[in-house]
Amino acid sequence: MFEVIPLGVQSLTEYLTHQDIHPEDQGSQALETEWSNLIKMATLGTPSIRAGKISSIDCTASAFFQQLCQEEHIKSYPTIRLYRHESIQAYERYRGPHKASPIMAFLRRSLKPSVSTVDEENVADFTASDYIVFVGSFAAGDETRAKDRYQEAAVRYRDRFSFGLKVEGPEKNKEEMSKVTCWNNLDDEKHETTRLETRELLEAFVKLCSTPLIPEMTRRNELSFYEKRKSIVHYFTRNDRERDDYVKQIRPLARKYRDYLHFTTTDVNEYPDAPEMMGLEWGSSKGLSVQNPNNGDIYPYTGGQTLSASVVELFLSEIIQGKVKPLARGPGGDSSGNDDDDEAKREHEEL
Repeated sequence: MFEVIPLGVQSLTEYLTHQDIHPEDQGSQALETEWSNLIKMATLGTPSIRAGKISSIDCTASAFFQQLCQEEHIKSYPTIRLYRHESIQAYERYRGPHKASPIMAFLRRSLKPSVSTVDEENVADFTASDYIVFVGSFAAGDETRAKDRYQEAAVRYRDRFSFGLKVEGPEKNKEEMSKVTCWNNLDDEKHETTRLETRELLEAFVKLCSTPLIPEMTRRNELSFYEKRKSIVHYFTRNDRERDDYVKQIRPLARKYRDYLHFTTTDVNEYPDAPEMMGLEWGSSKGLSVQNPNNGDIYPYTGGQTLSASVVELFLSEIIQGKVKPLARGPGGDSSGNDDDDEAKREHEEL
């Protein structure tokens, strides 16, 4: 275990990243391997990364640690925080996936200013430096406060994304409209907007660009997938490599049907009951299931083929055509999927 900094210490060597865990919590158990990988990655990082301290605190290990976690208002497990060297009270919460690579990206972001200066020489490197990157370019004499709103957004989201401000000659800035461009390097997508008149418009653009085509479903974000009432294509796995391979293969399909379907992944290590809830066999470590939140219908994939884009698209097509019956219906429905009276009405409406 790395150095533990007790409350009241005012100076840390650069920064301290720690996770607060409970040994019996499934999320804490799943994070243990990733935390070890993070420590290994840190030893190979830049001098600034290596100067930091990464620790793990078991909130049940002793009365001291119990009190420490209580005083730090740790209410759920695991909790990951970045403590700044200025004060033990200055910290940032980590809100991303509990994986080593995203956590390391969070640490790298913490070493940058909220808004970096970008010019023609470094723009290519900067836009490739993070998963999600925004670059603002603002016209001279802009009267809408677009630049101010952009910088405020950068402060709000600096823990999750990278923000740059493009510096150009005054003549060029007079000729062009203010705009913000975003690079989503996870999905190889690029977005641009000149609609910067209000905070709400800029927030909507940040959300548009930063939402992955195939996000990971967690307790923190699961309700958001039900708000638009789209059907959800769940993929479950324990293995990161399998997940990455699936996302790579299915990404074009998710892009094709993004207006109608949510494609998601779920880490079975963290949520071992999730596959069974979606109609798969108890104890399943990998599988796919389609859920219609409008009526509660669930369609687990039982075909046995490798889940390529063509296999998944065929499965979706068969659901739409009524060739695949739901495992479960909504409240009061027939769980067998054999309700013939509703057949005509249900055809083409499954998804």
